[in-house]
Amino acid sequence: QGSVITIRYLGYVSKEITVTDAKPLTITLKEDVQKINEVVVIGYGTRQRKSVVGAIDRIDSNILEDRPVGNVMQALQGAAANLTIQQRSMNPNDNSMNINIRGISTMNNNDPLVVIDGLITELGSLNKLNPEDIENISVLKDAGSAAIYGSRSSNGVILVTTKKGEADRPVVRFSSMVGYENPDVLYSPVKGYENAMLKNQALMNVGNSPIFTPEQIHDLRDNDNGYWFLDDILHSALQQTYNVSVSGGNRASTYMVSAGYYNQESNFVGNYGMERYNFRTNLVNQYGRFKLTTLMAYNRTMNHAPNASTGNLIVDGGRIPPYYYYKMKTDNGHYLINDVLSEFTPLALLESGGYQKKDEDNFLGSMNVELELAKGLTAKGVVGLDLNANHRFIRSLEVPFYSSETAETPISYTNTNRNTEDYNEKKYILNTQFMLDYNRTFNSLHEVTGLIGLSNESYTRQANELKRKFTDPDLGIFVTGSETDDGGSYNTPAQNQRWSIYSVFGRASYAYASKYYGEFSFRYDGSSKFSQDFRWGFFPSLSAGWRLSEESFMESYRQRVGDLKFRGSYGVLGNQNVGDYAYITTYQSYPNTYGFNNKAVSGTGFNFGNRELQWEQSANMNIGFDASFLNNKWFLSLDYFNKTTTGILLQPVVAGAFGGNVANENAGKMSNSGWEVTVSYRAVTGDFQHNLSLNLADSKNKVVDFNGEERIDQNDQLYKLIREGVAFGSYYGYKTDELFQNYDDISNNALPLGASVEPGDVKYVDYYKDGVIDDKDRQVLGNAFPRYTFGFNYTLGWKGFDLNIFAQGVGKRDMYLRGELIEPFHSNYSYVIYKHQLDYWTPVNTDAKWPRLTAPNSPSNTNNYQRAGSDIYLLNAAYLRLKNIQLGYTLPKTVSTKFGVQKLHVNVNAQNLFTLANISFIDPESTEFGNSMGGTGGIGANSGRNYPTLVYYGFGINLEF
Repeated sequence: QGSVITIRYLGYVSKEITVTDAKPLTITLKEDVQKINEVVVIGYGTRQRKSVVGAIDRIDSNILEDRPVGNVMQALQGAAANLTIQQRSMNPNDNSMNINIRGISTMNNNDPLVVIDGLITELGSLNKLNPEDIENISVLKDAGSAAIYGSRSSNGVILVTTKKGEADRPVVRFSSMVGYENPDVLYSPVKGYENAMLKNQALMNVGNSPIFTPEQIHDLRDNDNGYWFLDDILHSALQQTYNVSVSGGNRASTYMVSAGYYNQESNFVGNYGMERYNFRTNLVNQYGRFKLTTLMAYNRTMNHAPNASTGNLIVDGGRIPPYYYYKMKTDNGHYLINDVLSEFTPLALLESGGYQKKDEDNFLGSMNVELELAKGLTAKGVVGLDLNANHRFIRSLEVPFYSSETAETPISYTNTNRNTEDYNEKKYILNTQFMLDYNRTFNSLHEVTGLIGLSNESYTRQANELKRKFTDPDLGIFVTGSETDDGGSYNTPAQNQRWSIYSVFGRASYAYASKYYGEFSFRYDGSSKFSQDFRWGFFPSLSAGWRLSEESFMESYRQRVGDLKFRGSYGVLGNQNVGDYAYITTYQSYPNTYGFNNKAVSGTGFNFGNRELQWEQSANMNIGFDASFLNNKWFLSLDYFNKTTTGILLQPVVAGAFGGNVANENAGKMSNSGWEVTVSYRAVTGDFQHNLSLNLADSKNKVVDFNGEERIDQNDQLYKLIREGVAFGSYYGYKTDELFQNYDDISNNALPLGASVEPGDVKYVDYYKDGVIDDKDRQVLGNAFPRYTFGFNYTLGWKGFDLNIFAQGVGKRDMYLRGELIEPFHSNYSYVIYKHQLDYWTPVNTDAKWPRLTAPNSPSNTNNYQRAGSDIYLLNAAYLRLKNIQLGYTLPKTVSTKFGVQKLHVNVNAQNLFTLANISFIDPESTEFGNSMGGTGGIGANSGRNYPTLVYYGFGINLEF
């Protein structure tokens, strides 16, 4: 009796109540439209927005819910400034994503750290979550907010908080979305007869004879009913999502139990796709000063995919012209080959070439114990487990092919290896933590907080693979007595991987009169990935803030200016995303390396170690400004950051005569800087509710130290450059200067050494000005990393109706595209010219986009398309995409309660509905980056052979009982 209870909940105004007796209390919180009062999750705690002095973005559950996306990363795209997400594939059996916070700052792994309900876990765990279970996500960007995670925080931290129950009556919620995803192939071939005519023209332009007679071209025109193979292997696919949850509780205990099901069919023909089941139980029990929180989540994902790569299926479906006599399958089920696809066809591989099945089970659970030791002092203990098991089974089936519709005997076979592969992997992360947390306010002016903690994480991975090549094509499972071919069979040795990390971490902060703020945080990490002498690293940060709006001279501006805060931070963060035990020289056995006595024999490789390897370290500076205006309806946040990473792992260049690679060294250095702007608006005007948010950001990097060396890697027609003073992984090569228009133009300009060119061919810039085009004329052409990224979200509510519009995009990005989408009749591999390639040079079309048509391997074709590094392959990939639009209606409660429903909301929505871009024949979102956006091996030429963009139309319903 007489105690004061403070009730806080995300998105609502806090309330203090004095307890006068032991009777139950009914407390109603008002929705908070003042962004400065929202509660933000930080490392190992929470803060009110007004008290935050680090660079932290909070993403609420409404951004993640009711979106027809397959995983959390897709839902996060465009949701926060400088949170860059690229979807490398829209294939439901792949769905690989890149996620990056504030740009490229290392030449190695740039992935952020992921923490789910206080447990540090792997990046992939983020996509195993059910988006409907997430309460909010905090993105920690600077040293002030991230240093408490120490050696793994240099690339930023993503904190996920899942939903908990409320002390109220039981609430049952059900939601469902059902819709169709339609493949949007952005390029298409010309008609069959046009293709034949243009193929003739390409040949005659270089002095070769045409291959199609006039009669054949007339025949193609008269029988213009051919189909494009790519259209025949793609179709619309059903996507379904169902979620149900029950939550409630009382003052002593709350609970939230949920289950979810997600199913996305593949757009390839055949019974392919992925399914995901999610189950979660979050329990919170309060017994006086003792609090127990138990969180358990289980996820099962099942993938069924064809035994063929997406790129091969797409390119083989698209590189054959739509001639009426080309078919993939006869009426009696025989698969056909032809002069273009002479080995197999994509339809045959999809229907009969085998399959890949992958099942993955994941359990993430924790037990959190809190005990209030004294006023403001709490002891906390956490035990958590992240357990993952996945199984992959691949079956390759032999497929016969026929030469014609009347042939009765196969002419060839594919998948003659008849392999079966069985892969099993188990891994787990065991996490233990102990903390003391202190939080007191003295004389209503001095707020003091402190945190000190210990933690240990242990990671274990075990994997093995069995592969068998069967001599009998009908055998599908290896059993005793099966005949196998040892030359195509192997067993991989057990792949065991272990590491652990011990940590001491802490934070101390002081605030005076909610006006002046200071904070110090640190983490002291020791990792088994490094040798004993270099195992420990200290990662500190200092932060400060000043709320100008709390000064007395600002009193008269309160109606127009609600809050003004300056903040800044500086600290050192670490990156331990490096190979395990790289300080030790290791040896590895490789199966089927040599052949002796007609037997396949294993070989052994080695990697040199370096005992002096240690952490990559990033010195981070951040300056920020937050403001609210006009009764807190408008909110503005500005940030500038600068980061310098030292000790980047590099592999020194050695002569080929050495016979191998030398050990890595901490020798590299990079700088990365940028800015962010976030604007939001929330207001209620009569029957209208408006909620708008806009974010705009940029980051740019530079290689500062590369041991004084330069590295140029070639990937097909792409050159990638690492050079001091230049952005990491920049495109490198020859700049073009339009096209030669006549022979005088050719005579007056430099030519590649030994080249033979004609009017209509590509003209290159003589950068070195020595009268010849050679390696000295190569320049930096561009960079793959997105610049000027932005996201826009607007919600309008009116009398039960709601409209949500979400758009995102990139203001500047260079895409390097090679292959058949650039070069007509690409290298005699593609036999097609596409409609977007029709703007080619002719004597009457001299301002054309593309060079004149030429036959592959001719001198002109070599000059135009085979000059590695040419910017003819470089495209402007800036874009604006209407990512999602949703129109919904909530039935009045007076109506819904009549049939036992507290809330009923229905909606229709569309995804990827509209894109504004400079390029129309390839999705500008497709990326040249591989996993983790690091290493030159992770940046490759884009061939456009991607799973197509998917346009979604669907319907959703939400029920609450």
